Amino acid sequence: MFGMRILNREDGEFQMLLEVAEEYGRQKIERTPQKKSGDATKIVIRSHLLKKGFNMTLNPDLKIQGSNKRVEWIDSLLLKPNADPNKPIYHSNEVDTVIEIKNNGVAEQSKKIKEKFDKAREISENFRFAVIVLSERLLSRTPYKHAITEEKLQNRKYRVFTLIARREYPKYPKYPRGGLYTKDVDLAMLEKGELWKTGEWEKLIAYLKE
Repeated sequence: MFGMRILNREDGEFQMLLEVAEEYGRQKIERTPQKKSGDATKIVIRSHLLKKGFNMTLNPDLKIQGSNKRVEWIDSLLLKPNADPNKPIYHSNEVDTVIEIKNNGVAEQSKKIKEKFDKAREISENFRFAVIVLSERLLSRTPYKHAITEEKLQNRKYRVFTLIARREYPKYPKYPRGGLYTKDVDLAMLEKGELWKTGEWEKLIAYLKE
């Protein structure tokens, strides 16, 4: 992550951060089944990938069915060009890339992702794999110990793309949870130069186009 610069208001990654806050707030008000920030993050990032022209699945909690194995609770899939994006279950010949989308890392998440990717690879060695993390504390003296990294996933085929780097988890008294999913806090962090553009959104797009 060398050569990073401070994030600015025009960057697509910052717009994603704001959209996640909006979606998270909407879900809480409307009391929809999906209330967690991770669900909001999946919705927003999937929307941005669709705008890039990728054939992304449109439903959550997907399954891949092999001849004698099944992998469940997959966040998203990049499909082959002619595959139907509305299905809940896909066969190996319909899938290009298995994708996990996270707002930020939490305990045991890397282990669970690795186990899921390992199971998917048993169905087909032709699958590609990507983890998309919206933001993570990477720039402090002690980077977040639960950050999802390629080293933790222990396979060169398992790629990790972290879109925004932070020095700290934001701590604002008005927002006990830290306010990561609050637009006012996002804007305050931006104005204070506390968010950095990693350049990995562009790397992700290039990877998915390969």
